[in-house]
Amino acid sequence: MRGLWAWIFFMQFPGSSYAARLGCALLACLIGPDFALAQSPRSPQPVPGEWQSRGPGGGGAFATLAVGSNGMIVAASDLSGAYRSEDRGVHWDVIGPTQGLTATHVSGVAFDPLDPGRIYLGTDEGIFRSTDGGALFDHPLGNGFVTDLFFSSQTQGVGYAAVHPAWNSKKGQVWRSLDGGATWQRRDVDLPTNLRILEILIAPNDDDAVFILSGEGRFASGPKVVYRSLDGGVHWVRIAQGLGARVIDMALDPFDDQGLYLSIDDVDPDAPGHLYHSSDQGTTFSHLAQRGGVIWPDRLDANRLRMVELRYSFPWDSREGIWESTDGGASFTRTSSVVDWDSGWSQVFWAFTESYSGPSLSVAEDPTDPEAFFWVNSQFAYASFDRGRTVQQLFTSELFPGRWRSTGFDNVVPVALAVSPADPRDLYAAYLDLGLWCSRDGGMTWSSCNEAAYTGEWGESGGNTWTVLADPDLAGRVWAPQAQDAEGPSTLLRSDDGALTWQAVGAGLPAAPLLGLSLDAGSPLDARRLLVTGGGDVYGSSDGGLTFSALLVGQGLRFTAVDPFDGNVVYAGGEGGLWRSDAAGSPGSWQEVGTTAMRGSIPGLPWGGWEGVAWIEPDPHTPGTLYVAVSGPGGGLYRSPDRGDTWEARLLADDYLRSVEVDEIDPDTLYLASTSAFEAGGYDPASAGVRVSRDRGLTWQSMNEGLAWPFAIHVLSAGGSGRLYLASPGTGIGVRLPRR
Repeated sequence: MRGLWAWIFFMQFPGSSYAARLGCALLACLIGPDFALAQSPRSPQPVPGEWQSRGPGGGGAFATLAVGSNGMIVAASDLSGAYRSEDRGVHWDVIGPTQGLTATHVSGVAFDPLDPGRIYLGTDEGIFRSTDGGALFDHPLGNGFVTDLFFSSQTQGVGYAAVHPAWNSKKGQVWRSLDGGATWQRRDVDLPTNLRILEILIAPNDDDAVFILSGEGRFASGPKVVYRSLDGGVHWVRIAQGLGARVIDMALDPFDDQGLYLSIDDVDPDAPGHLYHSSDQGTTFSHLAQRGGVIWPDRLDANRLRMVELRYSFPWDSREGIWESTDGGASFTRTSSVVDWDSGWSQVFWAFTESYSGPSLSVAEDPTDPEAFFWVNSQFAYASFDRGRTVQQLFTSELFPGRWRSTGFDNVVPVALAVSPADPRDLYAAYLDLGLWCSRDGGMTWSSCNEAAYTGEWGESGGNTWTVLADPDLAGRVWAPQAQDAEGPSTLLRSDDGALTWQAVGAGLPAAPLLGLSLDAGSPLDARRLLVTGGGDVYGSSDGGLTFSALLVGQGLRFTAVDPFDGNVVYAGGEGGLWRSDAAGSPGSWQEVGTTAMRGSIPGLPWGGWEGVAWIEPDPHTPGTLYVAVSGPGGGLYRSPDRGDTWEARLLADDYLRSVEVDEIDPDTLYLASTSAFEAGGYDPASAGVRVSRDRGLTWQSMNEGLAWPFAIHVLSAGGSGRLYLASPGTGIGVRLPRR
């Protein structure tokens, strides 16, 4: 096997000398796949003792992005703050609390064109500002939902922001700063109160000439219209009223200080739309062509203009693709089609759509390269470096056929991990939206394990999987539920070949989300006993998951566990507290053994804000010892020495605790996962991320080195390898290699 890794590593460096490649290959042969993959020139090297982002890439919602005059790219996410690239999207890092950003939901981004070190982030908590290229941020405006910011290209420090009183408000306001974003003042006095402002532009020759575009965003919707102010945002008039009521995008003309382009939808929903131009700052307009989409003017050629159609991405739609005019917008030809664009591992039909902020904010031009533009949407990032002739994705790298590694551009929700005891490098990750993914090399690369027949519109490119279980004794035996929707009915699947192929099992289970798979490791190999929850009820199987029967209903339970020393002792927990059966879960044998503090008042799936038992961990080293993680007010870590008959005082208080893991090798080592964010953003300084205790819970230390945000749902120890795996909302899967 090491010889195979040596050959793979040898082939990764075709530009190096034969001797250098041979030397590295021999070293890879000695050290193995971790070295070969870690040293790939296509990704940063891992640092032992720190968490490294190692998922497949992509996955969550992005609002917008901007490119600075130094080439830096910053993209806004809805869960883990802002993503930054300094190498044109090859690699990304995440801006979070370490840099001073304490808002997870970023909805607007801007650079100062005259000082690219000044970065502005519009969030659901106002405006954050950096003056040093993103190393540190302050918080000059502490309130409002900010959807866009724009700074002057002629006067240092003059900028405008679109501010809304709340995330779901359409009462858009315009604020201005004259001192580089240090202070802000509201300017508008006569804007209508029904505008959801999506975009702001400043005329290139007049800082008092400002344009705003209203429309439909993710959380609120206003009319799709444009307003103009000529006095610095105080008074406003609507422009282009006679052109139609559905303005899609606006853009400044780089060759005309008074020039403005608008794209407007046709009254016929199947028509391509219309492109207009004004040479008097929007007082009058002339029709150029019947062509809609996002406007991309060429900065080097006044006669060249491009339109990027983000909303119609089906290959059979005559409007799809990127279109170019070489005669000033009079006529257009398609220069590239979605059928030729690079979509990475995703094959979903919406891979090339707009962001949730609408088409106008989905695309950003590169001020350092007139042939380049960048683009984010509901899951992914893309770029074109050749005037739209080709489009390439920026969120993942295919290191080997069908095996992917993130570029650092993740915005995902992994909810459970499982590792095969036969090989600690055989790893499974359950996600919301991305479904089920598998790694054969300890998280270094990933392959989709989604079964298209059970994930609906996601196909093999995603789905929703709440739990995954690997058999500790049968190599390749894996169970996982799959569904199209996180709150929709799941189908339980079983694989006997390491998730290469699946069969549907689970007869008798309800049409509901399935969570909390667990296994009696002492049960016969040909008749495995399983537990799972569906719709808050507990179900059991004695035939490897082929059929199930109800064991305990009506109590609001989401998680299960089996005592490793006595398979007849089983547990279930959730918002209904902690329950135990001493008769293998048979109906009527259950009793509540948890304290009242383990109950929660919020029923349903364990989203953010959920309350109750979030994890049950029987100690694999000490018979009778049981750990329980409780989420919500009064939550934290609890321990019982006698399977729940009695409880010690709470070991650790943590309202955001999600799971506890006892190290497989060291009985004194415990790992905790804590997160204030789940499927949506939300940063609380009390969110502890990963903590470790080396003395069975007497003392605790933080283990967040390398994490952008202190968010953790599940920490998994991988046998004797010394490595740890992490499921983190936002930044996804983390791998922590042991210090050598």
